[in-house]
Order: sequence, then C-alpha cells, then structure tokens
Amino acid sequence: MTDADASTETDGSNAVGDRPPYRVALAPLSEAADSVSFDPREVEAAIAGGLAGAFPAALLIQRWDTDAIRRVGAVFGTPTLDGGWLAMFALGVLFSLPFIAFVSICLDPFVEWLLGIVRQNASLRAALVALLDRSALATITFGLGNGYGAAVGVGFGVLLQPLWVTVVLGVPTTVPILALERVVAVVAWTVYGGTLGLVYGLLLEH
Repeated sequence: MTDADASTETDGSNAVGDRPPYRVALAPLSEAADSVSFDPREVEAAIAGGLAGAFPAALLIQRWDTDAIRRVGAVFGTPTLDGGWLAMFALGVLFSLPFIAFVSICLDPFVEWLLGIVRQNASLRAALVALLDRSALATITFGLGNGYGAAVGVGFGVLLQPLWVTVVLGVPTTVPILALERVVAVVAWTVYGGTLGLVYGLLLEH
C-alpha cells in the first residue's frame, strides 16, 4: 500500500485533510502529553513535599511582614492572614506537581554537574559521599528543589504575584519589584523548594 493510500479512510476520504488545521498543528503536543505518565507514589510524595514546604515558607514571609502574607492571600481574593496561609498551602501543592517533571528532566545533568564540582574538592567530595550513602535520592532532590524553589520565587513572588493582583484583581501593589520583600519571597520559596525536594526524595526512597 502506498503512502497516499495509507492516509485515506475506508470511505475514500482523506484523514488528515478532514481534520481541522488546529488539530493537525496540536497533534504532536497531544501525543507528547499522552506519553507523559506519573507514578501515583511520585504524585503523593510531591504533594506531601509541597505541603511540608509551604509551612516554613509562609512562616518566613509572615515573620518578615504580616502584610506580605496577606498579599499572598490577595492572589485568591482573600487578603487576610488566614487567606494568606491557605493560599500558601494551595500554591505549595500547585507548584509541587511540575516538580516531578523537573526532577525527571534535570536529574542526570544535575548529578553530572555536581560530580564535576566535587572532583576538585576532597573535603566536599567526602561530605557528599556521606550524604549520598545515607539518602542518595533525597540529597539530589534537595539540591534540585532549592534551584526549583528559587525559580518559583522569582517567577511567582517577584513577577507573577504583583502582576496578577494589579492587573487581574485591580488592586494596585504598593511594593516595588526590587523591594526587599521580593528578596524575602525568593528566599522563602527557595526554602519551600528545598523542603519539597527533601520530603519528595525521602518518601520515594522508603
């Protein structure tokens, strides 16, 4: 059978030609999405890590400035102390799910980069070997989590949160992008990411 015949349905119609152009364009993306599958244990570990990480992150933000945690709650339209904490836990779960794919993509490059560093430092190599002997996966995912959390802090805490509150909710922000509060947000989300990665790795190892 020729290629032309293969693309023709049994009723003589062209399978590709009958499909809307947007479906043809999105077909590779749809196939890629269908090929992605997560182990339920990974999802459970990520959610547990997200909830665990949200607590110290929220505590750090509140200790810096009570109004800062209220501004997190404003993302969901509840600019209160309780609303801020609930928002942090909700965001902790939300941001934990992409972490599964992040680990899958970055695990090998991160390990290679880490090994390249420790080869040049004997004391650092000894410390890393001791950590890997105790909990190899948790050590690696802890490191990945810190980087992931810092990226979330910049993307959400510095850029998306004030933009969302100002543009979508119509509440003008009084905190400049480069204010110290934004730095605290990045630190808090980095703590979130480290805790997320640590819990995620520990739960998958046991």
